[in-house]
Amino acid sequence: MKKGKSSFFKVFLITALPIVIGLFIYVMINHEIKLMNRIKVNKQELLAQKKNEIRDYQVEVQKLTSEARIVSIARDSLGLVRSNEIFENLFVDNKKIEQIEKLVNDKYDN
Repeated sequence: MKKGKSSFFKVFLITALPIVIGLFIYVMINHEIKLMNRIKVNKQELLAQKKNEIRDYQVEVQKLTSEARIVSIARDSLGLVRSNEIFENLFVDNKKIEQIEKLVNDKYDN
């Protein structure tokens, strides 16, 4: 009788132990996945928040660099007057620009 009980116990341990270990591993992995999903959601919310801040800053920069704002500041604060005349266009040959650039580089590199 003892031999039958001990062999049953061995078989039970041999089959139950891998199942218990497998279930433990499953629970741990499932817990880790849920934790990582929570972290992912938090990071996505933070990213959306940062994108909104960037968009707000871009709107602010557009407001500050608008032509109408610059013209009004120049006129009101600095007393400048906007000319209605068409300015002359100057055309310079690319070779001439390269020659001047080379002269300047030679002068300041030495």
